[in-house]
Amino acid sequence: MGVEPLDLDQLPAAYYRSMNFIGSLTAVGLMAISLYLGYMLPVNSLSAINADLGPDPSYSLISTSFTLISGVAVLLVGRLGDIFGRRYFLIGGQVVGLVGAIVCATAKNIPTVIGGSVLCGLAAAVQLTFTFVIAELVPNKARPLVNAGLFIATLPFAGFGAIIAQLLIANTKASWRWTYYLNIITCGLSVILLACFYFPPGWDRKHKGESKLNAIKKFDYAGFVLYAAGVILVLLGLSWGGTSYAWSSSHVVAVLVIGFVSLIAFVLYEIFMPLEQPLLPMSLLRDRGYSATVGSAIVGNMVYFSMSLLWPQAIGALFTTDTIKTGWLSSSVGLGVIIGEIAAGLLMKPVGHSKYQLITCTVIITTFSGALAALNQNRQALGIAFTAVGGFAVGYLELVTLIMCPLFCRPEDIGLASGFLGSAKQVGGTIATAIYVAILKNRLAVNLPHDVSTTALSAGLPQSSLTELLTAVSASDAAAMKSVPGMTSQILALVSDAVKTAYSESFRTVFLVTIAFGGLSVMAAVCTVSVDSKLNNEVAAKLGGGEESLDFEKGNVDLSLEKGHN
Repeated sequence: MGVEPLDLDQLPAAYYRSMNFIGSLTAVGLMAISLYLGYMLPVNSLSAINADLGPDPSYSLISTSFTLISGVAVLLVGRLGDIFGRRYFLIGGQVVGLVGAIVCATAKNIPTVIGGSVLCGLAAAVQLTFTFVIAELVPNKARPLVNAGLFIATLPFAGFGAIIAQLLIANTKASWRWTYYLNIITCGLSVILLACFYFPPGWDRKHKGESKLNAIKKFDYAGFVLYAAGVILVLLGLSWGGTSYAWSSSHVVAVLVIGFVSLIAFVLYEIFMPLEQPLLPMSLLRDRGYSATVGSAIVGNMVYFSMSLLWPQAIGALFTTDTIKTGWLSSSVGLGVIIGEIAAGLLMKPVGHSKYQLITCTVIITTFSGALAALNQNRQALGIAFTAVGGFAVGYLELVTLIMCPLFCRPEDIGLASGFLGSAKQVGGTIATAIYVAILKNRLAVNLPHDVSTTALSAGLPQSSLTELLTAVSASDAAAMKSVPGMTSQILALVSDAVKTAYSESFRTVFLVTIAFGGLSVMAAVCTVSVDSKLNNEVAAKLGGGEESLDFEKGNVDLSLEKGHN
């Protein structure tokens, strides 16, 4: 079942200039912007939100709830869109995002913001589909270019989200609430445009004569429960470990064990149960090209998290504590990623050899993330350059894998292929974050006391003042450091530099660990298959008007969208 793909020559000359297509493209562009507004700005405003509405120790759930919900639901949204059509999922998702943004913007306490973030996370699962809902409407050969255009639309917030958040906090009366006001605007406009212009193939064109009730009965509910429970528990356990609870605590161990068991049960269930409509057909994962490309994207994304997570921390520890300057410096990663995505959109098809483009990306990512191990308090320019180049390669990898993965499956399974890719990357990124945070914390626990003690005693600080100094250093309390008995301006300068050295040594270990992840990404890229021959004139789906014609696939229909009919 499903809509047969078309050839570009079967579409009218005015198709891509019609109001339906232009309106849909604009709506999806706004949807992509909403995705970044819903996460990038709030995650860089957490301290301000907590200071205004708290303090509340649960404020970190504002970002955690967003990633948990979106990481699980994106596969479901992609799969259900393949089966039932995407129109009402996109409209509904943006309505939920609108409500979530309103809840957060008007919140009077932290729990309300967390609740709104849950709604924004649900919306994000729909917003993450922006990479393929337009791509399926254009010829395969144009997919890279169209996605590049969508990423250009997100550039201000994806590239400069951190600095925009800080500028809004510092220069507007509404402060952090503006991050949600902007999202209200983009979600609201996209809902209107989607409702008026977005008419992709729906149920009647996808499943002629089949009952929707029958499809609902066949849906893989057990598989979804196992998958959702597994992903949520694993992500939750990794988020808790080393922060809310110790890694050895029963909370973390129990949640992780149950989560991984649930995911194993899900895989076995999908393999051995005779399902008519499996949530994740194992035939897709048995495709070497698809599995290798997903693997490369997952591990490459794990390396990216080392830069996006650690670079801002390194800036604060080694170079400056000014929030505005930190925002500008940390934008090197996000800006590099966006430029890489745009470059891939422009070059992927003309350059060809998609497999070797993917291999090259993974090699560059591995090289420059590992090279960040040379970072210290005297090498700010090196950090900016390496994170920008590494980010560029990450962005290039991101777009190439987004284009490649759906081309390994049937056109009617594009949502499944892309949804699983997005969900898997979310899990991989969370695993990487947990690993990096744990390593950094452990190395700092060793390096800080050693380097500070050695330097302070050598500079002449009394042995009796050492405990008080280490306490002040651990708390990052500059005033307390100055008031330590026996402290002088010369000793303080040396100690401050020793603190930065300890941080650079700790960051070095984490960046060296990324080389292992990068190596796995390179190996996966080597195993993939080129998709050059599939970047052709085939169009997976066609927009219609307000009414869907059952005669479309028979060729008995006027293809002009400008008449408002299918």
